[in-house]
Amino acid sequence: MTDAAPPERLAAYQRIGLAVGPLLFAVILLSPAPEGLSQAGWQVVAVAALMAAWWATEAIPVPATSLLPIILFPLLGVSSVDAASAPYSSSVIYLLLGGMMVALTLERWQLHKRLALLILARVGDHPSAIIFGFMAATAALSMWVSNTAATMMMLPIAFSVSTVVMAEHGDDRRFAIALLLGIAYAASIGGLGTLVGTPPNALVAGYMRETYGVEITFAQWMLFGVPVVLCLTPAAWWVLTRWSFRLNLPANPEAGAVIERELAALGPITTPERRTMMVFAVVAAAWVFNPLLRLLPGLSGLTDTGVAMAGALAVFLIPSGAAQSGFLMTWQSAVRVPWGVILLFGSGLSLAAMVSDTGLAHWVGNGLSGLATLPTLAVLAIVVTLVIFLTELTSNTGTTATILPILGALATAGGFDPLLIAAPAALAASCAFMLPVATAPNAVVYSAGFIRVPDMAQAGFRLNLLGIVVITGLGYALAPVVFGP
Repeated sequence: MTDAAPPERLAAYQRIGLAVGPLLFAVILLSPAPEGLSQAGWQVVAVAALMAAWWATEAIPVPATSLLPIILFPLLGVSSVDAASAPYSSSVIYLLLGGMMVALTLERWQLHKRLALLILARVGDHPSAIIFGFMAATAALSMWVSNTAATMMMLPIAFSVSTVVMAEHGDDRRFAIALLLGIAYAASIGGLGTLVGTPPNALVAGYMRETYGVEITFAQWMLFGVPVVLCLTPAAWWVLTRWSFRLNLPANPEAGAVIERELAALGPITTPERRTMMVFAVVAAAWVFNPLLRLLPGLSGLTDTGVAMAGALAVFLIPSGAAQSGFLMTWQSAVRVPWGVILLFGSGLSLAAMVSDTGLAHWVGNGLSGLATLPTLAVLAIVVTLVIFLTELTSNTGTTATILPILGALATAGGFDPLLIAAPAALAASCAFMLPVATAPNAVVYSAGFIRVPDMAQAGFRLNLLGIVVITGLGYALAPVVFGP
C-alpha cells in the first residue's frame, strides 16, 4: 500500500477566497434585506456570494462548492431539500451525460484520432495550412468530445510536426507557438457549436427550460453556435499566423509525411471503430433531425435527452467485434465522465431557480432598469465583453451559472427575450484565450514549455477583441431568428 500524496498547499488567493466567502455570507445574513427584497431573496444573495467567492478562487474543489445549495437552502428555509436538489437531475444534465458517454467511446477506440488525422492529411504541407488543418480538426472534434481530450489527443502529433519544421528553420519557434495556441483556441471555439460541446451551452438550455419553460433543441443550438465556430476559427488562425506571429515559412513536405505516418500507424479501420462511428452518426443525426423524427408515428415523445441516453445505452449493448473486448464501452472507461461538471451544472440550475422563486430576479431587474434602457445591441456588447474578460479568471461554467439569473433579470427589465443575451453570454464564457489558467486547453499547451505567458496574453487579447465583435454581431443577428417564435 503506497502512501497518499501530500495535500497541495493553497495559494495565497485561495486562502483569501476561503476566508472571504464565509465572511461575505455572514455579513449579508446579519444585515437587513434591502427595501423591496424578501428575506429569502437576501439569503439567496448570501449563498450566491459564498459560492461565487469559492468558485472564483477555487478555495475548495469547484464540485465541492457545488454542493452548497443542497445544504444551505433548506437550512436557511429558502426551499425544501427536494426543491433545492431537483435541478441536479434536470433533463439537460442527462443530455450532457449521454453525450459524454458517446464521446468517451470515440476516445476509447481512438476514432477521434483517426478522424483528426484524415482532416490533417488533406490540408497540404505549407506551415500556415498545417496550422489551419490542426485547428479545423480540433474544432470539429471539440464539438463532440471534451475540449481537454481534443487538445491532449492533438498534442503528440503537433510536437512531431513542429519538430520537423523547426529543424529546418533553426531557433524560429513561432511555428510551434502558433500551432500549440491554435490547438488550444480551436478546442475552446469548437465547443461552442453544440449543446454537448461545452457545459455553458447546456447550462443555458437548462436555465431556459427550468426558469421560462423554453426548450432549446440540439438543432437550434447548432444553427446558432456553428456559424460562430465557422467565423472564430479562421479569425483565430489569422490572429496567430498573420498578426501575432507572422509566419512566412515555405512548404515542408516532411511535415505532411509525419501526418501520413501517424495515420498509417493506426492501420486499417477496425470493427470497433466502425461500430462506434455508426452509433455516433445515428446519435448526431437524431439530434439534428429530431423535429422531423417526432412527426413519425410512435416518435412524438422523442427528445434530445432521450437520444443521448439511447446512445449511451447502445455503447454498452453493442459488441465491439474485437477479440476479448466485450462491448463498445465498459463501466471502467465510463467512470472517466467528469462528474464534477455535472455537480457544477446542477448547482447553477439550483441557484438560478432560487433567484427566480424568491423574487430576487425581479428585484435585480428593477436595479438594472437603467442599463435596460440602452439599445439591445449595446446591452449585448457590454454583457459579452464583461463575460469574456471575467472568464479569464473564473471557470466558464461557474461564470455562466453566476451570471444567468442576472441576465434573466436584465432581460425582464428591458422587456426583451432572455435568450437574446443569455445564449451569446454562454458562448462568451468559453472564449478565454489570454491566460494559462483560463481554460484546460490553455493550461495543457502552456505546460509543453514552448509558450511564454506574454505570447499567450498578446495573441489571446487580440482574439478576445475579435470574439467580442463576432459573438455580439452574430448573436444579435442569429438569436432572434433561431430562437424566436
